[in-house]
Amino acid sequence: MKGFVRKSISIGGAWIGARYIYRELLFPFFFSIGVVTFVLLANFLIKSVDRLLGKGLPGTVIFEYLYLNLAWIVAMSVPMAVLVAALMAYGRLAEDNEITAMRASGISFLTILGPGIVFGFLVTVFMAFFHNNILPDFNHKARLLSGDIYRKRPGLNIEPGYFMDDIPNYSIYIKEKSGEHFRKITIYNKDSQSVQTTIYADSGYLEIDGNTVLFTLYSGEIHELDTENLQDYRRTDFRKHRIAIPVDNLMLEHRESARRGDREMTIGMMRANVKKYAGERDKIRAKMQKLLKTELDTTGVLEIEEIKKIIEYRKAQNLTNLPRKEADIKNRHLSSLYTRLQGEANLAFSYQKQVNKYQVEIHKKFSIPFACIVFIIIGAPLGVMTRRGGITVAATLSILFFLVYYVFLIGGEELADMVIIPPFWAMWTPNILLLLVGVYLVYYTIWEQKTFDILRIIKYFRKKSKVSH
Repeated sequence: MKGFVRKSISIGGAWIGARYIYRELLFPFFFSIGVVTFVLLANFLIKSVDRLLGKGLPGTVIFEYLYLNLAWIVAMSVPMAVLVAALMAYGRLAEDNEITAMRASGISFLTILGPGIVFGFLVTVFMAFFHNNILPDFNHKARLLSGDIYRKRPGLNIEPGYFMDDIPNYSIYIKEKSGEHFRKITIYNKDSQSVQTTIYADSGYLEIDGNTVLFTLYSGEIHELDTENLQDYRRTDFRKHRIAIPVDNLMLEHRESARRGDREMTIGMMRANVKKYAGERDKIRAKMQKLLKTELDTTGVLEIEEIKKIIEYRKAQNLTNLPRKEADIKNRHLSSLYTRLQGEANLAFSYQKQVNKYQVEIHKKFSIPFACIVFIIIGAPLGVMTRRGGITVAATLSILFFLVYYVFLIGGEELADMVIIPPFWAMWTPNILLLLVGVYLVYYTIWEQKTFDILRIIKYFRKKSKVSH
């Protein structure tokens, strides 16, 4: 038992050469943070300069704007800096044959890797704290300041794919946005407890007139349902429809609004929203179950395609078993029922998308910091294999792995937001895949093999192919 504890402590970095490796990691780490942060900040400034110039803004406001946006830039640069530091530190040790000397003295590669793992773990803990406690406030203040700078008139911050609840008694969801013009609009009126009004529109635009919000909608439907008597239902089609919603102190409420986007929230805030939207989704599903039970005497079916099949089957039965006039009346009622259920299913799906968006951000607050450990496991053996401690090789390999990581991360986020894959797998798959690559590299470094002989493998399969022919 003592031997196991001693070995664990040794691998963890508590050995005579650990302090030396820590020093080798620190300089390239902070140097890389500075370089990557400068590049990203310069790119951000170039994109924003046209919006900042000509506004007559004092220098303090511009500095505050850049300072607040520095938080998300640091969140991106730190994991990449860890990878660069691991490549440079272990590459230099290998280049000067210090790794060889250590291993000749009986020190295993896992023990040499130990300080890097401890370093990556400490950075991971700090970044997890940073993502949850510091980054959300910076993002929130940056968005409010951005609104004060860019907006020449009061407006509403309606973001595609999110419910906007700034207007009392209304919940608004849009799928696409271009300026003040929207596509695929859903407006849910929560003003009345007895009548539920839901408006769907293919397109529309928003205007602000003083303290009144004016929506002009095109090609849509208005659904009104008496929640106490489900038989009392009305649907109205329209080509153009206007809604005027008075909102007191719109400009003041917008600027001082405590409403936050998902990237402006802590884990606790997002879990509360997940609970809220999951509850709304479950209410919609319960209402659908009640409608199905009352109208079709069917339970346990919530998929709209299955519901469509049931209704089509009932229509066919009516045409077969009932007089034509009576069958037409019942079938029109079934068509109306299907439209109602389809609208409810779309609303439930929108709530599920909200749940997924917040769950993605919750997982992201842990998965991105954890990448620091993964990059150490990749960078250390790669540095030993390349035997180059310079910035050129380290930067090239870092950019390559970082691009792969973020392509998987962004792709996973998109798939989770569309409710195609679970949020957990969306955010953790990049870490898992790169961790497997890192374990492979560590294994072959331990056994003093640089990599698979790819050419030999290709020649082997070509030979097999010729023999089979």
